[in-house]
Amino acid sequence: MIDNAKRLDEKKWQDFGKNLLQKKGSEKQREFLLALQNGKDSFLDYIEQHLPSADIGDYQVPFDAEFSESEFRHPPRDTQEIIWKNFEHVPDETKHYCGFWGYTIIQMLKGDCIKPSYLASELNGVSDNSDKGGAYIIDKVLKSHPTEEKEMDRCVRRALRSMCNPAPRGKRIVFNDFYLGKSYWRWHWAKKMSDFLDERHERILKILDESYYADFSAKMHSGKSYISSEKTLGGLLLYLGEPNRKKLTAKQLGKLIDKISYISAWKAIEMQEPHHTQAEIQQLSENL
Repeated sequence: MIDNAKRLDEKKWQDFGKNLLQKKGSEKQREFLLALQNGKDSFLDYIEQHLPSADIGDYQVPFDAEFSESEFRHPPRDTQEIIWKNFEHVPDETKHYCGFWGYTIIQMLKGDCIKPSYLASELNGVSDNSDKGGAYIIDKVLKSHPTEEKEMDRCVRRALRSMCNPAPRGKRIVFNDFYLGKSYWRWHWAKKMSDFLDERHERILKILDESYYADFSAKMHSGKSYISSEKTLGGLLLYLGEPNRKKLTAKQLGKLIDKISYISAWKAIEMQEPHHTQAEIQQLSENL
């Protein structure tokens, strides 16, 4: 089980990523991808050299099984539950840090839970060993013409995001752009809201599916954070889970959350019960 006190230094972890992103197609980026391509020992040596004061210590088993590449990219329901249970004991505050998840990924590499090439996989859910797999992509990029700086930079950014490094997209990557973190927090919110609403966890998890969660997380961990209130979020989940309701598009859901945030600012709807909020949300939705 992962040590809940261990995490990489946030500034040093971010600087590690920033250093790699200074110039597209640079020799630094090529060296990074070569280390990924050459396997576990090569990549861990690279980490030790370029993150010298990182206290990654001896291996601690985060998981007792090896992930397939597709399972790492898009953990299925049973794997999501395993992820949640493995990190349930870690304080929520710790799980907000990119350094914690970066440390976890390094431990997963050391323990053969994942292979370094997985970090460069495309984000869509294609099967393993396809042209979207990390090994294929790294090989293709390294063999490409030297002028293909953008492709190399994209590959490096994808690998950094897979390690929960904040350099490509900021600290919110923990919640919405990093595989393990996204799986953990989606499950966490579904569990929390199923308890609060006294609803089956499976039902809330289904409402808060991959596409909806992407929009929720973007809003909940930004300046527009009103829906993080249990009562407000509860009303929205009840609305979205109404039988036979047509699924909202990402754009529609974003607009609806913005409207909810707006009225929360002056009406304090987070103080009322979820079923009352559900009725108000129904009226808001009629004018999307």
